[in-house]
Amino acid sequence: MRDSKIMTLYMTVFRHNIPAPSQMGPVLGRSSYIDDIAHGASTWDQLCEDLDALVYRLRYWNISMSLPKSEFGKLTIPFLSHEVGADGIRPLPKIVKGIEDLSTYKEVQSFLGIATVLYELDEERVRAGRNLEAAKESFEILKRKIVLTPLLRHPDRTKPFVIIPHANPWAACAVLGQEHEGLIHPSVEGSELRYHIAEKEVLAVLRTLEVFRPLIHGSEFPVVVYTRYSVLKWLLQSNTTDGRHLKWGLELSRWPLEIHRTQKDEDGLAAILGSSITPREHLDKVAGTLIPAKGRLKVMPPMSLERLEADYQGYVLSFNDAAKVSTRRGSCGCILWKLPGWQVVKAEGHILEGVTVNDAEYHGLILGLKLAMKYDVKELVAVGDSRIVVQQAQGLINCNQPNLQRRLAEYEDLRKNFVLVRLIHVKREFNQAADYLTTKTLCIYGSCPESLKRS
Repeated sequence: MRDSKIMTLYMTVFRHNIPAPSQMGPVLGRSSYIDDIAHGASTWDQLCEDLDALVYRLRYWNISMSLPKSEFGKLTIPFLSHEVGADGIRPLPKIVKGIEDLSTYKEVQSFLGIATVLYELDEERVRAGRNLEAAKESFEILKRKIVLTPLLRHPDRTKPFVIIPHANPWAACAVLGQEHEGLIHPSVEGSELRYHIAEKEVLAVLRTLEVFRPLIHGSEFPVVVYTRYSVLKWLLQSNTTDGRHLKWGLELSRWPLEIHRTQKDEDGLAAILGSSITPREHLDKVAGTLIPAKGRLKVMPPMSLERLEADYQGYVLSFNDAAKVSTRRGSCGCILWKLPGWQVVKAEGHILEGVTVNDAEYHGLILGLKLAMKYDVKELVAVGDSRIVVQQAQGLINCNQPNLQRRLAEYEDLRKNFVLVRLIHVKREFNQAADYLTTKTLCIYGSCPESLKRS
């Protein structure tokens, strides 16, 4: 990829290994599809000047232009099923009319691709003789909302650009917009599917910056980003990143970014984009993310009361941590047991630098999974006394700290190597073996409390 990128600096799509003249920059100040060029100007003189430069450039590269297929001096032009004009972009009238005239059951079925929220509507309900006045009124409101959606505005280089990412388990979406009259208006959107949800939002931002670099680059304002997580700010400020996070941080550092936490449902449009490509059987799972934050009810996760059967046969991993907040030095330990009989297969203790308590606990879980993989364990019961780490790994509570999000993503990658990983939260007195191991590990390196040293 690196070699091919270098080669393209010295050749064009029309002439191999012949560079374009150095004085030749983009005629219109941007890139265009070779066979479909749309351009506008604020004045007639400017439009004629741009057209003259464009025709000269096409002639230089021996590209022909079909006059019967060309239009000049129009107030609006059709482009990719939309009308493009001076005031912005709107759907073609024939597409709007198709939505406004929907009335029959069959037409509603054809409409489901746009309004996936109507997927529960079926023919039996329509024919059951029920009063459908409320449903019809809602349907009319939905059609009006779609038809009267605010215009997709043209970019205004006198205003800062805004990126709003949103991710769910199936997609990472981002909206590029600008603020007009106190509202964020969308310009374009992009999506990509990978990694943990917090990392997906980073990918959505990176993808948006890359795809629309010619549009954003050179703006006198920093690019404003609204995000639900702190990962972006952490990537730009952290000195301990590695792997893909280091690469992401370097790419982001090239841009002047202004990071804000989402507080007033600024990510609503991006959330709708993500839900629109969600598998139908999982719509209920993402429906909660579309509810404004003020209307959501915080559901407390259930307490884990699991226990192993008396005749259980298999492997159990117990893990724990020990950390000093003042020095950010700690340790973690993991013990792999074979049941029945509680035979110790392997026990390991590790010293850690620059960690918090929960970060050290995640290290114990991750190193324990790596230990189990060495012994070709496919089904594992993992036991820990940190409620936060266990319930975050179970998906019962949110993970908002950037360093913990990184560890959680690493755990989820390792979990794919197992047929089953069953996480159980226990009280500390039932995890004393792992607790003793981590404390001893910390003592060996001279960080043990004096009371424990004397004992």
